[in-house]
Amino acid sequence: MKKMMQWGCLLMLLFSIFPPTMNANPYVVADFVASISSETIVTDSIPFINGWSKTKILATAKGLRPKPTEYLSEAYIFNYEDAFLQSGASYLVPKSVLDKYGRAKLGRPDGQFITTKFDMDWILADANGRLKDVEAQLGIPAGTWAGQEIVRIDINDPCAFNLRMPSGNEMGANALWLPGGRLPTSYFEAVIDPVPAGHYTETTIKLK
Repeated sequence: MKKMMQWGCLLMLLFSIFPPTMNANPYVVADFVASISSETIVTDSIPFINGWSKTKILATAKGLRPKPTEYLSEAYIFNYEDAFLQSGASYLVPKSVLDKYGRAKLGRPDGQFITTKFDMDWILADANGRLKDVEAQLGIPAGTWAGQEIVRIDINDPCAFNLRMPSGNEMGANALWLPGGRLPTSYFEAVIDPVPAGHYTETTIKLK
């Protein structure tokens, strides 16, 4: 698995130096985005292996849940990671959190939850400024961000920060977490190590 991830990192580096020709064709780009958009994936269709199931994993107490490599194939995880390598990563956070804890390094020590940039674009476009819709799409309990200014964090190279599939044992894993690297709405979900300043961009978004 580590070798597969190393190859993915190398591919991302090559793409940054020699951008793929598909970037010159907007129709091909649109097809690519659609092809990896998690909206076309049903969470219940995830092919668990070794006798594991979504129900069995969720029934396991937080802190004792198995690693994704125990219940998902290498091919599944490779394709999952590739979506982040192709797109980059993104997440939303209240601006007050950044103001309080600083911007020198962002994210929880045990793993900052992220989605792909492509999925974040779809989520924000579909929500059309409605905060409650964004919370629902990202698996955030309703009303958690009510009345707060929200900012978007984008990371171009999540591979550089130990990109991995959440196990559900992370501090940030709430009651809506599901195994398989997908949100309840089937968008991609991963975790990365804290990201230092200079490796992310911060953008204020308008939600109400």
